[in-house]
Amino acid sequence: MHISRWPKPANDLQYLGVRCRKCRKPILFAIDRNGGEASPTMPRKLVLTCFQAECGHQADYTDAKLSRFRKNHNASQETK
Repeated sequence: MHISRWPKPANDLQYLGVRCRKCRKPILFAIDRNGGEASPTMPRKLVLTCFQAECGHQADYTDAKLSRFRKNHNASQETK
């Protein structure tokens, strides 16, 4: 028998992301579905654009260090 876990509240979700190489703000690109319990699998190619209006930097983040973030109403908070 398989018993699934209750879904986490939306504010408790962790997101995978990288820091923008230009402005250093987080770029979130995926929900961390394993809840931080395992290392995420890196995509073969990861090209992202910073969502900050004043930045908009686009770069290849394939070799970048992935971080986990929690969304906050005011800003994203990085978790270790």
